[in-house]
Amino acid sequence: MAENKIIPFFINSNIPNQNDLKTYKSFMEECSGNTGNSYITYALIKELEADFNNIHHIKSVYTYNFDNSDIDIDFINNTATHVFLVLQDQIRVSESYGLKLPYEKIQNFIGRINKPVIIAGLCANCFEGEGVELYKKLSPELINFLKFLSDHCIEIGVRGDFTHEILNKIGIYNVRTIGCPSYFENGRKRLIVKKDLFEKDKILVTSGFYLESLFTNHHVMQAVEEEKYINPICFNDFRYEYSDIEFDNFLQNKYHIFTNGDDWKSFARTFHLALGSRLHGAIAAINSGIPAICTNQDLRAIETCGYLKIPNYKDITDETDFLKLYEELNIDEQNAAYPKLYDNYVDFMNKNNLVLSDANDDCNIEEYKIPSVRLYKRGFLLSLLIKRIKVFCNITYNKLCSKIKRKYTIMTLKYRNFKRFIDSKIRRLVTIYLIIIA
Repeated sequence: MAENKIIPFFINSNIPNQNDLKTYKSFMEECSGNTGNSYITYALIKELEADFNNIHHIKSVYTYNFDNSDIDIDFINNTATHVFLVLQDQIRVSESYGLKLPYEKIQNFIGRINKPVIIAGLCANCFEGEGVELYKKLSPELINFLKFLSDHCIEIGVRGDFTHEILNKIGIYNVRTIGCPSYFENGRKRLIVKKDLFEKDKILVTSGFYLESLFTNHHVMQAVEEEKYINPICFNDFRYEYSDIEFDNFLQNKYHIFTNGDDWKSFARTFHLALGSRLHGAIAAINSGIPAICTNQDLRAIETCGYLKIPNYKDITDETDFLKLYEELNIDEQNAAYPKLYDNYVDFMNKNNLVLSDANDDCNIEEYKIPSVRLYKRGFLLSLLIKRIKVFCNITYNKLCSKIKRKYTIMTLKYRNFKRFIDSKIRRLVTIYLIIIA
């Protein structure tokens, strides 16, 4: 532990408290739509050996009441030693999940504090082919906000060289490429190890990645896109439609989500490989000691994976030979690159007047009071059974209606054909009668 205790204040920590975990809406709001955001602050707290039991923070700048900020400003100016503004991929034309940073309110808040702001892990984002001149498409409001932050930072830490270049092009030069703080939470000695025997059912699928051949594997969900899975496992809410395979997965507890980083890693450690589109799903797995592959092809993931040497593959399909894929993973290169990346990150923190603890993964989970969302709690099986019965009844009802409709249609057709036949006979008889009486 460092002699001078670090008391950080986190703006936009994205770490929910226990009350936030009572509803899906409050849960997702406070982690800004993705639990990977929470993992960044979790890692920073661990690296700084700060107090997990007493986190001083603004959970989300998107929901925070800036009109009542005096208490937080007073704490920052008189008690906190450092101030972090936790940002992700907000350098883009439009933010994820329909959100938008309250630029002016954040600037007014930062303008009232007496300490520099530390930004570690900011990045730009767009999709393949759109990034060549992204800096020209950014709004003047966003550019002014970034320049304001630059004036209040010693050095801005960004995830990759693409973001570094974007900031340089808009006139911001106090920038360093560091990757993401979450990647370094285990300190200098972190090591990725392959298992001697690989099993396909030991692939942990990170959210947003659905291959038919891996559909019955365990999945870790993270974001609002997976609401139909998160809502049932956290809140027993089965309001959506599910396939038979999905019902079986629920029954076997195949879907997961984590708010506590140690819980996440403890679970990932039991698998052989993590595979999917979530960047922080890959990083959590790597920090648990297993290899991971990220399949996300937006530029945020590409630049972060490129800098941190995380495998980023584009063409993984149901025809992929997963054993061969696993055997060809070059974790030696990844392990060899890590110490230099870590030293650069430590130097960035030193420049921001911080000394990192050489953290390790031998943590006592009991010490960490970041709440853990409860999964598959009491009432889950009953809710699942009720949903299954409703689906069965609906299917049975629909089949019955369809059967009645078919019979009715056949009867209607037969009646219409019979009526047409009688009508034709009557018309013929009338015609003959008219001919006779003429």
